Amino acid sequence: MIKGIIFDLDGTLLESMHIWNSVASEYLKGLGIMPDSDTDEIMKEASIQDAAAYFCKRYGIDKTVDEIAFEVNARLEDAYFHTVQAKKGVMEMLRGLKERGIVMCAATATDRYLIEPCIKRLGIYPYMKTVFTCTEVGMGKSEPLIYHLSQEALGLEKNEVAIFEDALYAAHTAKRDGYYLVGIYDDSMDTRQDELKALADLYVPSYEEVDVVSRLLD
Repeated sequence: MIKGIIFDLDGTLLESMHIWNSVASEYLKGLGIMPDSDTDEIMKEASIQDAAAYFCKRYGIDKTVDEIAFEVNARLEDAYFHTVQAKKGVMEMLRGLKERGIVMCAATATDRYLIEPCIKRLGIYPYMKTVFTCTEVGMGKSEPLIYHLSQEALGLEKNEVAIFEDALYAAHTAKRDGYYLVGIYDDSMDTRQDELKALADLYVPSYEEVDVVSRLLD
């Protein structure tokens, strides 16, 4: 029986993946570097620290990892602080889950100083028992550590927890580690939705189309 949920944020609860579409390549171009064609995809599938470390090594940038991460994050501040919105149906779902006694937390690859003001502005934050970030955990979602820490914070067993993810690489990590996986559609992963659908225990093309509370709990 599901008693708790670990939510990814970008692309899962938030309509925010579009702001990551070109931030890495535009940053590198600003340094006079022509980025590889897969640069922005790498950025989407790594913590900011891991991506910065890769860029530093790949392009020989004469900056520290922390400096690169800070400069990339700075390009995202306005969006997170002012314009990013919740996906349609998210707030209704969160209210329904809370009414049913489900405990929730967030596990995100985005740094806290960006994500926390965003989810506070949108009213999502009060529903979360806590928020874990990959930077603070010291590991991205290619490994399950952030999920283990989140599960521990919820005070539940693995078989009592569902993980909501839109990114296929993170979904694979969660599923491989034995969690109940809820796959969330996001147009940033449009070409790989069949894979996510096949992997997930529950697939949600839209929170307005699927009654997630009933599907999970009844």
